[in-house]
Amino acid sequence: MCGIIGYIGKRKAIPILIQGLERLEYRGYDSAGVACLPIAKFDRSTDGQEGSGSIHPRFCVYKERGKIAQLKSRINHGFPDAHIGIGHTRWATHGAPSKVNAHPHLGPRGQIALVHNGIVENYDELKSELKRKGSRFKSETDTEVAAHLIESYYHGDLAQAMRLAAKRIKGFFAFVAIARSEPGRICALKRSNPLVVGIGRGEHFIASDVSALLSYTKNVIYLEDNELVELKSDSIRVTRIGSRKRLKKKVSRVDWSVEEAQKGGFRHFMLKEIYEQPRVLEEILEKRAVGKNTIEFDTISAKIQSRLKHTDKIYMVSCGTAYHAGLVGDYLFEDEQLARIPAEAHVSSEFRYSAPLIGRNDAAIFITQSGETADTLAALRQAKKRGVLTIGIVNVVGSTIAREADAVIYTHAGPEIGVASTKAYLAQLMTLSLLSAYLGVLRGRLSKSQLEKFVREAKQLPRKVSEILQNQSAIDQAARALYRKGHFLYLGRGYNFPNALEGALKLKEITYAHAHGYAAGEMKHGPIALIDSEQPVVCLAPRKSRTYDKMLSNIEEIHARQGIIISIATENDQMIKRRSRFIFWIPNTLEQFSPILTAVPLQLFAYKVAVLNCRDVDQPRNLAKSVTVE
Repeated sequence: MCGIIGYIGKRKAIPILIQGLERLEYRGYDSAGVACLPIAKFDRSTDGQEGSGSIHPRFCVYKERGKIAQLKSRINHGFPDAHIGIGHTRWATHGAPSKVNAHPHLGPRGQIALVHNGIVENYDELKSELKRKGSRFKSETDTEVAAHLIESYYHGDLAQAMRLAAKRIKGFFAFVAIARSEPGRICALKRSNPLVVGIGRGEHFIASDVSALLSYTKNVIYLEDNELVELKSDSIRVTRIGSRKRLKKKVSRVDWSVEEAQKGGFRHFMLKEIYEQPRVLEEILEKRAVGKNTIEFDTISAKIQSRLKHTDKIYMVSCGTAYHAGLVGDYLFEDEQLARIPAEAHVSSEFRYSAPLIGRNDAAIFITQSGETADTLAALRQAKKRGVLTIGIVNVVGSTIAREADAVIYTHAGPEIGVASTKAYLAQLMTLSLLSAYLGVLRGRLSKSQLEKFVREAKQLPRKVSEILQNQSAIDQAARALYRKGHFLYLGRGYNFPNALEGALKLKEITYAHAHGYAAGEMKHGPIALIDSEQPVVCLAPRKSRTYDKMLSNIEEIHARQGIIISIATENDQMIKRRSRFIFWIPNTLEQFSPILTAVPLQLFAYKVAVLNCRDVDQPRNLAKSVTVE
């Protein structure tokens, strides 16, 4: 996610802003910038407007695409004496990573400077309205639209302008702004996206993450949704967006180190990202599942819709964990209750060399967290040469695959720092699930009532993932009992066969133990020879499955050979429980959504085994986050 920092006080603002942004680097970003109000004339060139020596000096704005080190190097050539400023690291959501799209953004007359985390969902509508009133935009971002909107309401009171603008904005956001004519005040407000105020002596801070503040203060105030804060060097005033009544806010003491704070108090980024999954699912559903029976993909044009409606076959092309998402997509697209389109999942490196028989009336979906995976990119280019419709399911906005595909669907999982993918995988599964239902409607196979049931159950998934995260005692027990084992089998059927592969991959990646995933129906064709009293076998057996009885038979066969059975099963399934050494419960859900739930205990089990073996969980040996070479 993006990072925000703001400062007002007696010290020079720029060094504090830069250090704050450096503390937020771990979150991932593609560009960075700062804006400040100099207290005297400043003649050096900036990206924004220069100080004029007037009673209200103009903003000095510095932006760079790339690393904060580049921004820092440029600023170090000389910066103004300013005691108020705001800074931002950007993870692109609207508009490609670029200097012009980097924050801060100014209003049309340069009266306000704004940084923003989140998404303005109705930015296109607001942009059209503002254009009619004379606004001219330099960037592609929703943030610049918000800056223009706030300035349109600005008449000397920044807090009031932000209140009025917030009433017009749909979406989730954290805004922090400063105004030329109010050099002694920072104003900020939030809805869903976090903001925390740092309390100093004769100075105050604001940030999206407490880690940016800990070098200066450990006394903080956490803002709640729809709260607005006005910061001066000697005062803090918090109100509701719809009221001017001052709120009493609790001051909290943070005892984390900077490193601990970057991880949100979690021991590793991987664990933090596992815990972020309910929010990731929630944000995808907020954006895609609109109303009771509507699914929207705003990046799929009418032309792309028409081609998808008449597509003969869908190919899913991806690597590693994303390939497992593609395998789940295979089941989803062919499901008779959803799109019912022939589908095939391919490993990217095999697809590009195997000369698959793709027709011009087929579509190919390229799934990748980074959007830069070398084999997936090469496969995309090969498919485009054949005239196939290409769609990217990508996390990183503006990445190569996002730019080169005919259409792109962003997963909006935010930066994933841990090498072993967790939240990006669930985001891919959620996106594919919604896309399959969307195509079912498009092709006339899914009725409104069927879609309503599907969407209703989808909206329960964030809560159900949270329930799994709150009940880990059985996973802890299994990890402690088995962490010294060197070989694991993972078995699944139907929708959960891909997760047998994914669970085995997670364990291999971060524990270095050997693990192998199989379709459970293949057990008698070889793997059963391995089963004895020392062999752990992870069995994925959710009750609401067309293959439940078959999976139960597999578990009986393992039990008869004294294998160590670790089952992932639907709550209160006594038949599975009686035959299992360890059991990880998941809430009941539709069969199509079961991989989203079974993935979570698989992630947690791998993580706990790795920690007990003292492995480098976030950066396992020999692995890279994004494989950009073949």
